[in-house]
Amino acid sequence: MPFCDALPDMCVGEGGTDTGEEATSGSDTTVAGDGDGDPTGDGDGDPTGDGDGDSPDPIVYADNAAEDYTRVDRMGMPAINTVLITLKDEYNAADPADDGAFMVVNEITTNLLALHGALDEDLYESMRTPCAVSDCVAQAAPLIIPDTLKIDLESENTFPNGRALADPVMDVILAVILLDLLGDPGQDATTLVGVLNPTQNDVAFLDEFPYLAPPN
Repeated sequence: MPFCDALPDMCVGEGGTDTGEEATSGSDTTVAGDGDGDPTGDGDGDPTGDGDGDSPDPIVYADNAAEDYTRVDRMGMPAINTVLITLKDEYNAADPADDGAFMVVNEITTNLLALHGALDEDLYESMRTPCAVSDCVAQAAPLIIPDTLKIDLESENTFPNGRALADPVMDVILAVILLDLLGDPGQDATTLVGVLNPTQNDVAFLDEFPYLAPPN
C-alpha cells in the first residue's frame, strides 16, 4: 500500500495542505508521485516506464555443467591458433588441458619449420638470430601450452601476464617463436617491439570504460 494512502497525516505539506507526494526515507526531499508507487509519474504503477504494469524480469544466468556446452573457438594467445595449428576444428573443440598432447606439439613444430624456412634468411639479413625450431618450441611452450591467457596477480601486469590494450602482443609472440632468446644475449621478447608494428595506437585510449578509442 502506498505510503500516503496508509499514513495521510505524514504527507501534509506546509499550511496543512496535502501535497500528494511520498516522503523518502532519511531525507527531507519528496519525489513526485500520485500515490501509486510509480516513480515514473505516469500513473500506471509500472516502475519500468514501459506501460505494461510489470517489473523488469530478473536476469537469469545458466548454471549448466561444462559438458553441456560445445567449444567452437578458442584463442588464448593471439596468432597461435591462426598460424601454428592446422586441424583448427579439432583444436577448437579440444580442452586446453590437453594442449600438451603429442598431436598439438607436432602441429606446432611442423608449422614452425615452414615459418622459419620462409623467414630465417630475412632475420639474418636484419642482424637478428633465428632460433632452431626445437629451441623455439622450448621457449614458446610456457606461453602457448596450454593456449590460454594467463594472469598472476603477484607478477608485473604486462603481457603475457594478462593483456592490456597497449601491450605489443604480436611483437612479443613473434619474437618468442622466431628469435633465439636463449643463446643470443642481445635478443629478448621485446626485440621486435617497434620494428614490425607501431608502438602506440594512432588515437589515445580512453581513461574509463570502454577504454577503446572512438572509431576513426
